[in-house]
Amino acid sequence: MNYTQRPKSRRSAGYKPAKAEKPSKTEQAAEKEEKPARKKENIFVKMRNAILPCKGDSVTESVRKVVFDIAVVALIITGGSLLFDVVDRAVETGKDNQLAEAYDNVRDQEEDVIEGQLNLSDEEKEAIRQEQPGILPSFMELYNKNNDIVGWITVGDEEGKIGQIVNHPVMQAADNDYYLTHSFEHKETKGGAIFADYRNRFDSGKLSGNTVLYGHNIWDGTMFAKLTRYYDATLFGEYSDKLGFYKENPTLIFDTLYEKSEWKVFACVLFNTDEKNGEVYPYTQIHDFESEASFNSFILDIMDRSVLWTDVDLTYGDSILTLSTCYYPYGENIDTRCVVFARKVRDGESAEVDVSKAQRNENPLMFTYQYNVLGGSWKGRTWDTSKLLSY
Repeated sequence: MNYTQRPKSRRSAGYKPAKAEKPSKTEQAAEKEEKPARKKENIFVKMRNAILPCKGDSVTESVRKVVFDIAVVALIITGGSLLFDVVDRAVETGKDNQLAEAYDNVRDQEEDVIEGQLNLSDEEKEAIRQEQPGILPSFMELYNKNNDIVGWITVGDEEGKIGQIVNHPVMQAADNDYYLTHSFEHKETKGGAIFADYRNRFDSGKLSGNTVLYGHNIWDGTMFAKLTRYYDATLFGEYSDKLGFYKENPTLIFDTLYEKSEWKVFACVLFNTDEKNGEVYPYTQIHDFESEASFNSFILDIMDRSVLWTDVDLTYGDSILTLSTCYYPYGENIDTRCVVFARKVRDGESAEVDVSKAQRNENPLMFTYQYNVLGGSWKGRTWDTSKLLSY
C-alpha cells in the first residue's frame, strides 16, 4: 500500500525553510504608500469601550458591561462610606488620645503643681469651685470645656502607662441618647462617648448605689469594645485562657469629679434585650438599693448569670459600677449586651486581687435563646455565696 508522504515538520531535523526574497527599497516604499497609516486608538477610548456598552457589542457583552458598571458604582459608594468612617474614627481617636494624655499628665501630680499648670484664670477657677465645690483640680480644665463631664474611666496598664485599653472621659446628659452620637467636644460621631445613665447621681461626690456606664463596641477596638474580653478572651485569638484578659485586668480606675478610686471586677454577664428571646434582666433600671435585701438580691442575680467568678467579696453599702456595651456572639439579629460589674475598693482596703482564685462558670443562668442554641439547663446556684458578706 502506498502512502502519500507528509511534509516534514518544522521540528524535523531535515526541514529547512525556503529563504524569502527580500523586496527592493523601491517596492517597500510603494507598498507603504498603498497602505495608509493605522491611527493609534486613544487609551481613554479603549477604556471607555471596555467598560461601557457601545455600538457593535453583542447583547451578552452589553449585559456583562452593565453588571460590571453597577458593581463598581456600589463598591465606590460603600467603600467611600467605610473610608469616611475610618477617617472619622481616626480623627476622633486622635483627639481622645490627646485628651487622655493631658489628663494622665495632671492626674498624678500634686494639687499645688496642678493649680499652676491649669490654663485657667483665677476668675475661671473660682467660678468652677463655686459651681462644683470639691472638684479635683485635674478635672477643672475639662469641666470648663464641657460641664457634662462627671468622671474618667481607665482600664489597662501597659508598660506603666494607664489606660491602654479604655481611657476616656465619662459624660452625662439629660437623656441616654445624646452621647450615643456625640463626642466630648459635642461633635457628632458614630463612636459617641462613654456616658453615665442620666438617672445616676454624682452630686457632691456621692455616687448612686449602682452607677451604670455605657459605651459603644467600636470595630476598631476603641470605646468599650475590649471589655468583651472579660466575657471570653479566647474569641479574639489574643489569649488561650478564657480568663486571660481578666487576670491581666482585675481592677480598673473610675475617678469622679471629686474622688479618685479603684474598682475590682467581680462579674461579667451576657444580657438579652429582646423579650422574644427570653428573659430581659433590668440591670439598667437599678441605680440605688433601698435595703440590704435589695442589694443582696441584685448581687445574687448577677453572680448566677456571670461567666466569671472571682475572689472579690461584696457587702451591702459597697458602690457598684456597671459597664455596658453591645456584643453579638449570636449574630446581630440577637440583640445582646456584654456587661462588666465592679465594686469600689473600700477605704483602707488593698486594691490587690488574687487572680489565681478566679474561675470560669461553665453553667451560668442563661436566657431562652442561648439554651435553644447550646442546649442544657441551669443546674442551680453553685458559686461561693460566702463572698456575699451581707447575705
